[in-house]
Amino acid sequence: MMIFARHITASLALAILITVTPLGMAQTASAQDTIRLAVTALPPSLFNPYRNTGLPYVYTWGAVFDGLTSIDAGGNVQPALATSWENIDPLTWIFHLRDDVTFSNGRPFTADAVIGAVEFLASDDAIREVVARMMFFLESAKALDDHTVEIETSVPTPLLPRFLPQFHIVDPDYFREVGLEEFSRAPIATGPFIVEVIRPERVTFRAFKDGWRPPVEERLEILAIPDNATRTLSVSSGRLDVALNMGPEETQTIEAQGGGRVSWRDSAVWAYNFVEGRQPALSDVRVREAVNIAVDREAIIAGLLDGATVAATQPAPSTVYGFNPDLPPIPYDPERAKLLLAEAGYADGFEMMVEATAGSSANDSAVNLTVSQYLRAINVDMEVQTVTTNQIIRNVVEGTWKGHAFALHYNFEPTSDVLRALDTHSCLWSKPWYCNQDVMPLVEAAQTEFDPDRNLSLRRDIMAFYRSDWAALFMYQAPRFAALAPGVSGLNVVNNVISFDRISLGVDR
Repeated sequence: MMIFARHITASLALAILITVTPLGMAQTASAQDTIRLAVTALPPSLFNPYRNTGLPYVYTWGAVFDGLTSIDAGGNVQPALATSWENIDPLTWIFHLRDDVTFSNGRPFTADAVIGAVEFLASDDAIREVVARMMFFLESAKALDDHTVEIETSVPTPLLPRFLPQFHIVDPDYFREVGLEEFSRAPIATGPFIVEVIRPERVTFRAFKDGWRPPVEERLEILAIPDNATRTLSVSSGRLDVALNMGPEETQTIEAQGGGRVSWRDSAVWAYNFVEGRQPALSDVRVREAVNIAVDREAIIAGLLDGATVAATQPAPSTVYGFNPDLPPIPYDPERAKLLLAEAGYADGFEMMVEATAGSSANDSAVNLTVSQYLRAINVDMEVQTVTTNQIIRNVVEGTWKGHAFALHYNFEPTSDVLRALDTHSCLWSKPWYCNQDVMPLVEAAQTEFDPDRNLSLRRDIMAFYRSDWAALFMYQAPRFAALAPGVSGLNVVNNVISFDRISLGVDR
């Protein structure tokens, strides 16, 4: 039986510290009616709403910005600032907008705001912005009336509404007047909170009570606390109300002390990605299959992730559009794994160095060590080299990998569509680590196919291809955990968007 790796010493020390500071005796350290929420990092670009689509930055932006649409927990597109939409032809869409929304400076939200966002994202000024590159197809927009807007695309975009949660709407006059850099320091938008003060490790907000979804509480503070143990102790001592990016053990400890815990699943699959050309053994599909079936995902989920997620059968989770329900579970079969390695000429195994961060996924350090133990049982020596998040990002952009593989999500936010992750996990990427040209005709056809049945079928075929090619070591849908102070309720995170308006402290401070 596999022995799971755990951080015994760290967990024991944490338990001792929390025991001497029980939640019931916590001393609060900030004003009444202020939600104090911790993330691992604040956005380096401050409140530039178009610079990124990933964690942890989008957590912060959710307090200020809204998109035209949203994605629900089932992966379905729902109204947000747009109430409905229709497709006129392959290049033309009409969106009907809410008529009861104002910006935080009191100006009304109209079609001009959508036009302004399209114009900026389609301009040369947006060349550095991730959202602009993601929405390269935006051509133009025009108002049909104050609350109806027509958007033209340069190429057929059958799933356009899925892109629009990250199409953040800003006050167009103010944005044009001050420019992106100044706007990022003092944003004007439609979300539930208004930015007051930005400091290197803390942002303070006040409630936008006249907004279309006013918050329960009067104030909000978002703090950057990179260290997991510090976030845990801060909740325990009463200095924090909510701590995100926690591990299951830490949230269990907080719950035992009288607090609360929340878990959810991202639209993402945790995976170990093979870098083409770095390890000859991994060029053989039999070896890639052997590595996959040598790992007991169910045991890892039960032992290290509190049973809070499900094992992957393909790159995408079941809530993502294009998930293939016909693909069976990946079996745990170490004996067959050894046979496959022998057939491929690697009966004695091989070495594999994996670059991975600490804290990008729940309990990931323990998961990394446990996976290496499983692979050692089939004579594959997996060494984990811990690197920073910035280094992983640099490697992704520049292709400067030192290892044979690396740990990174197949991430499907914000569109919740299987093609989203293939922007990077395919030949589409400028410095690809996985590039099989055989699947690209399917990808290209799926991007522009308007027939709904054919559109879905193409995506499912792509998922079947990635599964049969064992493009990565697919692990599980990424779980997330948060710790709550006593009385706190209403924390809801879907598709990386926090509903800040629903969070309630629920206690008299």
